[in-house]
Amino acid sequence: MTALPDPLELRAVSAGYNASDIIRSVTLAAARGRITTIAGPNGAGKSTLMKTLAGLLRPRVGQILIDGRDVTRLPPPQRALAGLGYVPQERNVFRNLTVDENLRIGFEFIRRKASTSEYTAARDRIIDLFPDLSGRLKHVAGTLSGGQRQMLAMGCALAPGPTTLLLDEPSAGLSPRYVTTMLDAVAAVNRSGVTVAMIEQNLIEAMRITHDAILLVAGEIKGRWVSDAFLSDPLVRELFLGGAKAASTKADHRRMTDDASAA
Repeated sequence: MTALPDPLELRAVSAGYNASDIIRSVTLAAARGRITTIAGPNGAGKSTLMKTLAGLLRPRVGQILIDGRDVTRLPPPQRALAGLGYVPQERNVFRNLTVDENLRIGFEFIRRKASTSEYTAARDRIIDLFPDLSGRLKHVAGTLSGGQRQMLAMGCALAPGPTTLLLDEPSAGLSPRYVTTMLDAVAAVNRSGVTVAMIEQNLIEAMRITHDAILLVAGEIKGRWVSDAFLSDPLVRELFLGGAKAASTKADHRRMTDDASAA
């Protein structure tokens, strides 16, 4: 049996603004059916990477593949048709429209020829994933809490039925209670069969639901870990948790190089 390709893959991608590359020779893959979290310090290039994945920024070199299909030159709507959903960190819902109207726009933008019954089935599936939206279909999105708006944004991206979902800081700006709720919702999305690739700064909470963690530093991939090993790694502790400085041994450098190549 032929193995299925990874749902999302970057091959030696470099991208940036004007004459400068912010990410350089990035190679990584989001494994099918798993949650992959891309972590890195401020200024590491995470937002540039996410915009490049979504099609908002075209890479200078390299390839981007969705389910084995080269989409490097495709704009965001065509990538959505290929199975990629995207939730930006800001301006991700129409605040002057109702919850139902937002979901309908998200669905019909991709599934333009679908029937009303197909939309209703998709909407009901979203409500099952995000019970906080139940009973609020007629509420204007601007009246929702920050966490509820983020759930609505995910619902809009999920309504057409993508195979892979990109999330840019899903817990940003949320209260501590809603951070847990939001990441639990991300886990529920993943259990429904959607591969997830996300950027997230709240690493302790993120690792609770993550399968694979990738470290991006100064625009380059520095390693890939299973989630249980990520926060205990000396390099990661040095960057994020204030741990003791990791020793720069040849073995450490060799391991990081091997991990980066595998990513």
